[in-house]
Amino acid sequence: MSTMDMWKANAVTLILLIVVNLALFGLGTTPWMVLGLILLAGALFMTYRQGMGFGHEACSILQTVEKARDPQSPSYGQVDEKVQKRAWSMSTGVKGVLASALVPYVVGCVYIVLSLLKLYPANVIMRLVSWVVALPFWPAMLPFSQTFDRLTGPVVAVLMISPFVLPLCTFAGYMQGPKLWAKSEKAMAEGRRRAKAKSRVARKKATPRSQRPEI
Repeated sequence: MSTMDMWKANAVTLILLIVVNLALFGLGTTPWMVLGLILLAGALFMTYRQGMGFGHEACSILQTVEKARDPQSPSYGQVDEKVQKRAWSMSTGVKGVLASALVPYVVGCVYIVLSLLKLYPANVIMRLVSWVVALPFWPAMLPFSQTFDRLTGPVVAVLMISPFVLPLCTFAGYMQGPKLWAKSEKAMAEGRRRAKAKSRVARKKATPRSQRPEI
């Protein structure tokens, strides 16, 4: 998984959440809060699982890259730079988090600055843009405040924290990659051993017994 892969996955998830929440928003405050929180929880779980898949795949690529770096390996020097960038590393995950959070975070910061400076009508326009970008996370704020038209503490918290929620869930799953890869390698090794054992047993059963001559 590359940084771009992580950015694309989080961007698609965020856009889908925005679209669905726009539909839920018309149901009223309480239904939107309940259904929005359920939707957000499901999205966080799916994002975490997606990150696990990214991490497992990246560990597979890492093994290939490590073999290509070994002078004793037949595949030495046969992996290009693009493949190496997709190999598992913590720095790749961190870069993915920052890249995924960049646009929503900048939008929120611009709105806050324009609101503090009272630059009308730019602040009103950015209020709408920032509200839409952070829309999937507003249901979590509704129990504390239902005001969006001014900078309250909950509004600022949502704008500053929400850009990192989905990327961090993806990152948490991605960090499970080495553990998942070790488990799958162990399971494959055990499967090969069982297959070999069954093969030996089958060969023994298939070997005909020597017939003794009758006396």
